Amino acid sequence: MLTTEQIREEQALLERLQQRWMVGSDLPIEPEALPASWRPLFEGLAEERLPAVAVALLSQHQCVLYQPQAPEELREYPMLPDLNMPLLPYHMRAQFRRVSASIQARAMKPAGLLLQLLLQRGYIAHPADWLPSNNDEGLPEIYLPWSQWVANEQGETGDFGALSMDNWDDWYPASRLAMLKELRFHNPTAALNLIQACAGREPAEKRLKIVQVLSIRLTEADVIYLQSLTNDRSQKIVRVASQYLARLGRSALLEKNTETAAAAQELAEFYELKTVGMVKKQLQLLPRKLKSKKQQAVRSEILQTVPLQNFAEALEITVEELAVAWQFEKNRDYDNRSLVAGAVNTLPDLAIARLVDSIETYLARNEAGISLLHTLIPRLKQSCRAELMFELLRNKKAKLDFQDLLSFLSEPLTELSWDELRKTSPWKSLMKRVAEELAENGYLQTTYLQRELSALGLMLPRETVRPLLEALFEQGVLRADPAVDCLKFNGDLEGVA
Repeated sequence: MLTTEQIREEQALLERLQQRWMVGSDLPIEPEALPASWRPLFEGLAEERLPAVAVALLSQHQCVLYQPQAPEELREYPMLPDLNMPLLPYHMRAQFRRVSASIQARAMKPAGLLLQLLLQRGYIAHPADWLPSNNDEGLPEIYLPWSQWVANEQGETGDFGALSMDNWDDWYPASRLAMLKELRFHNPTAALNLIQACAGREPAEKRLKIVQVLSIRLTEADVIYLQSLTNDRSQKIVRVASQYLARLGRSALLEKNTETAAAAQELAEFYELKTVGMVKKQLQLLPRKLKSKKQQAVRSEILQTVPLQNFAEALEITVEELAVAWQFEKNRDYDNRSLVAGAVNTLPDLAIARLVDSIETYLARNEAGISLLHTLIPRLKQSCRAELMFELLRNKKAKLDFQDLLSFLSEPLTELSWDELRKTSPWKSLMKRVAEELAENGYLQTTYLQRELSALGLMLPRETVRPLLEALFEQGVLRADPAVDCLKFNGDLEGVA
């Protein structure tokens, strides 16, 4: 047994030997340079083998002498939560990675729709191929435990149960917001109580997003809390609360001072209200002919700032009548956008429905109407969005892209057949562009076509994708063309047996 002093002497020899090798020395090793306890091991060895044996012994010695210890602050991360659904089959994972990367590179709709496609077929993504980031929103609810796991930088297990006042601070903001929206859909009262109890402790920007959750299933039960928010220290929250109160018909709670009333009256003077029709009379709100571009600019500026409730009051009509009477064809695009932007924030649901009807009529003659409908999407229920999308798809006069239609969906379609699709104007227009591209380049090069085909891959039923792919291949599209990756992934992804 070596004494403490002998161990220190041996360690000093070994450190000097290690330093020699680290600076590149290749001088022969002398017995005096080795610890006394090692020397019997080198007896009888050829001189050229001494360095290799010494290196091996030194390595083992260091491993035994220095046992690594975890620092006290080191914490073990919990296991990734099990989502209790089948993972995407191994043979489909490479396709999924390509499609996911392609969607991200082309700045298309976030990963939510691709993940919904997997769920529709009975699968979830493999965590080695995809995990949510801290900023992901709009993900399927099943991935919320993964979102929390990724966000949990402290390595704590967290509470993966229902969101509550007790575990509010345990959740990362994006995950918490997603859970709050889901709760608001299914139990508006519980979500309101949770917001009332917990929103006040958050900074202004996060508090604003939390308050905006109230736009989901907004009811009279929210009025008292919204009224209290009109005194919030954040002016953005005050504005949102006033807008939501307006949607509930509480226009008296909007800002109503002399300046606002005067501006609304000035705006009303720029328009003429007429009643047309002999049998079925209809109100029409028409812009007056102005003398200069300066007057046009003034009218547009006022329209952008005056609440529509105040505008309607100045015209002595209701906001529902205003939504129907507004003549999109007679107004400038900028003014149309200003009116719809104001409507999405403040008009009641009935007025929004009538405004959608007016825009659909306008869209049949002017493709600019699609951007107006996009603005209204946050106010439309999912069932209404899907129904509206089908109406637009079957409207032969509307000039639309599949990218436009994709914005109306939160999950892939299940009912659109190939016979229906190939008769639509967007499909005929797409095939014309495909033929032109193939004639010029031999493959699909333009980003527009790649995005359109990817959009079809994200939105169509599997039974529709297969004949669609055959039609593209017959047209001359290469089977290996990356532009059809999303379509092929959809077609190859079978449902869980």
